[in-house]
Amino acid sequence: MKKLAIFLILAVLLVAGIILYGLFQSRLQVIGKDLQVYSAVDMPDWFEKDKTAVERNALMGTQIKSGTLGNAQDYVYHVYTMRIKNSGLVDAEMVEVQIAPDDRDVLYYGESGKVDIKAGETRDVWCVLLTEGRGHDVRNIYLTYYLWGNPQEVKFTYDNTK
Repeated sequence: MKKLAIFLILAVLLVAGIILYGLFQSRLQVIGKDLQVYSAVDMPDWFEKDKTAVERNALMGTQIKSGTLGNAQDYVYHVYTMRIKNSGLVDAEMVEVQIAPDDRDVLYYGESGKVDIKAGETRDVWCVLLTEGRGHDVRNIYLTYYLWGNPQEVKFTYDNTK
């Protein structure tokens, strides 16, 4: 009976240790996979959709500068793709991409719908940024997500100049 009690205590401590490790050591790893830059003139469908959404206050993203959009030749799209790896033991739920804006940034949006990354899974996530003029591509990107209902954040600097 004494051996069984010691075994059960050790089993409870082991399970509690695994749970605590899964909660406190789980972090998403972010790698900048790709950046594509397009003139808004080359993407007329995207630009018209975004222009209409801004005019109707129906943008499914974040509008940085208020007002309506001008002519397509004044704007450039940046499509950032990040590879996200969840090496933890807990699923990352409701992953969302946010960009720290620059002076020339107009709006940004990411994938629509719920983005979850299962434990041990790797997934690519993208974000579209519309800027006035070409500008630079270096951006601070924040990924927010939930682990067991607790909010988490990872800061990633996308720098393709290195």
